[in-house]
Amino acid sequence: MRLLALLLTGVLTWFSPISAIAKTPVSTDITSVERSVWVRWLPNALPAAGYITLKNSSDQPLDVTKIISPDYQKITIYQTVFDSESSKMVKLDKFTVPAKGEFALVPGKYHLMFEKPTHLITPGDNARVIFFLSDGKVFKVRMPVRTSPELD
Repeated sequence: MRLLALLLTGVLTWFSPISAIAKTPVSTDITSVERSVWVRWLPNALPAAGYITLKNSSDQPLDVTKIISPDYQKITIYQTVFDSESSKMVKLDKFTVPAKGEFALVPGKYHLMFEKPTHLITPGDNARVIFFLSDGKVFKVRMPVRTSPELD
């Protein structure tokens, strides 16, 4: 019985997405711009918008192809699109951080939608976020949760 439990634990660890993330190389080419990183807290576990400016120091553009967090069940990328009378949010599958450039997720342009928190999130917490990049690496960041961009 003990052998079966050990085998099962090994198999589950082998196929665990968290285990795979732990083995994924961390990017040194992508960084966040200071004071650009935050998640807007809303009460009652409502979806929360997240903002960050990513800087790419490499000579190649890098796509952000997936974003996950152990603190939220789902993170989606949105672009706000305006026409002459209204605005709407358009879901994106990815975005590109240009070579030697920046990509800004800022209010009124692009944002991350954090949905279904896995535990109670309150102002002052940090959302742990993992960005998957087109070069096979990841960028990990803690995004402060607050009620306003001015609060640190």
